[in-house]
Amino acid sequence: MLTTEERLLNLLVANPAAVAVAIVAIMLCGGGAPKPKKSYDDKVAALVASGAAKGFASVSKATTGNQFQYHRAKGQPAKKQGGRVDLSAFNNVVTIDTQAKLVQVEGLATMETVVNALDGKGFRIPIVPELKHITVGGAIAGIGIESGSFRWGWFHQAMVECDLLTPGGEILRCSASNEHKDVFHALPNSYGTLGYVLRATLRLVPSKPYVAVATTIHTSFKQAMAAMERGEETSEFVEGLWWAPDKVSVTLTNYVDAVPQGASLQRFDGLAIYYKAAGNAGTMYLTSADYYFRWDADWFWNIPTDCGGWLVRLVTPRKLRTSSTYKWLRSLRVVKAWHRLETLWKSQGQPFVQDWAVPWSKADEFVREATKTRPHRPNVPYMLLPVGAAQNKATHYPCAKEGRYLNLGTYTEIDVPFADALAETRRIDDLCVRKHGGIKMLYSSSFLDLETFSGIYGSLAAATRKKVDPEGSRPSVFEKTAHPSVLGCEELVLGY
Repeated sequence: MLTTEERLLNLLVANPAAVAVAIVAIMLCGGGAPKPKKSYDDKVAALVASGAAKGFASVSKATTGNQFQYHRAKGQPAKKQGGRVDLSAFNNVVTIDTQAKLVQVEGLATMETVVNALDGKGFRIPIVPELKHITVGGAIAGIGIESGSFRWGWFHQAMVECDLLTPGGEILRCSASNEHKDVFHALPNSYGTLGYVLRATLRLVPSKPYVAVATTIHTSFKQAMAAMERGEETSEFVEGLWWAPDKVSVTLTNYVDAVPQGASLQRFDGLAIYYKAAGNAGTMYLTSADYYFRWDADWFWNIPTDCGGWLVRLVTPRKLRTSSTYKWLRSLRVVKAWHRLETLWKSQGQPFVQDWAVPWSKADEFVREATKTRPHRPNVPYMLLPVGAAQNKATHYPCAKEGRYLNLGTYTEIDVPFADALAETRRIDDLCVRKHGGIKMLYSSSFLDLETFSGIYGSLAAATRKKVDPEGSRPSVFEKTAHPSVLGCEELVLGY
């Protein structure tokens, strides 16, 4: 007798369009009337009264994560067990103060929620990470950058204050100037090892309703670097795409009050693909919100352009054309079974999702060396972002060698054997951190030994660790992010 998964797999092979429509229909089904919103203070009071926060071991939330590690580890030293605390209700914008240019946001509020709340008020948060489902707390505990980073740096640099639920069950109000400033500076790149942000106060900067996106094409990365440097003087947003040694596109974006007569607004949550449009010279106009999330519908360039990818684009409604939908689809067992079946006639794609940052003076040499083997699928670029590092004070993400860094990003799969994908990642890691004095985002696997890791990412003071985690229940950032082969653990699961 066939199992349910086997029946679904047979149906997928026979009629993939029907399965895709059914999946979308399930996602569109509502869950009843929305619950009334509670105030932030009421949520905190309920959390404290429940007792769930004391010594909790894990959290439940309604958003998807953004870690892309090659393996899940099995056999890591067991940590002390505790309960599970539900933080999913902490997902709203609390207050917006346009005079003080500040917004208070709960930690599980997504970037889409924040952008929608600020829409029409003439402001944005300085860095809006490009994926709608990224949360404020996640962008603080991880590292967030965007095309405004040349001026505003990393996402966490907009943080003025935060309320942190610590592993010890306390709620600490942290700022750069109070008694918990050590925790405040240690939060970026801590990946939940210090606790979870319940609320954050962020600075605001001016915005307008529309943007003009102007792309130029350059015949070398060095030319593109010069164009980005010039663009920083006059533009609101600056980014580039590396396509080939002799083709690098640079996109300079500025706010406009209205779309010129005869021009039309473009959007990229249908069949049009932003990265393809940004590879051509010219100017296009978008709403500001559509610009902030221009990469989201295709999860940068993670959604393939084969028949399956186009099917997803075709049948998914616009409001569900998001990276979180695609990630959910990939998590389904029937889809994973289909991918395994595909290996009968083609190699299994291996994840190649990474961000590396090097001092600007090292950028030309680093990019030439990093892109030398060109493992990307055809016509898929690398991302280039200049990042202003002068004001960054993060304990676990020190970038003090120069005032400007170049971030090289890749967000795709590559059609090579798994061992080759690991080797390519490690090769570029070594170029970045060992040869050029750079730093890598830790949402993707780290292969550094503890001594090298600590020398690059710093270490947490014992007093700070004791303050947030008196029972020692949380792993260190090294233990949380290191590849299992570094920790001596069994390598268990491939892929995302």
